[in-house]
Amino acid sequence: MQGLFGKTSGAGVDAGRRYNYRNNTMKTKLRKIGNSYGIILPKEALHVLQVKEGDVLYLTDAAEASLRITPGRPGFEEKAAIARDLMRRYRNALRELAK
Repeated sequence: MQGLFGKTSGAGVDAGRRYNYRNNTMKTKLRKIGNSYGIILPKEALHVLQVKEGDVLYLTDAAEASLRITPGRPGFEEKAAIARDLMRRYRNALRELAK
């Protein structure tokens, strides 16, 4: 069966869509929306993220000037707040460990 990023692996669509992300990408354009900019996510991407209109998405830094899009899940905001607090409190130790 063909999926968003190639053939699915696994027992089937109902088993949880798993795609081959290695060499395939999805292309979209940056668009002006009022005073901001946005991208339109195709319905296939929404299906993979398991989100619908009005759901919260989080953008986080990733390697090589890229972003990771993560759907909002129960408890995520609380975990993110705890992580931010820990990173703030242990900033110097984390900086030393990163060397």
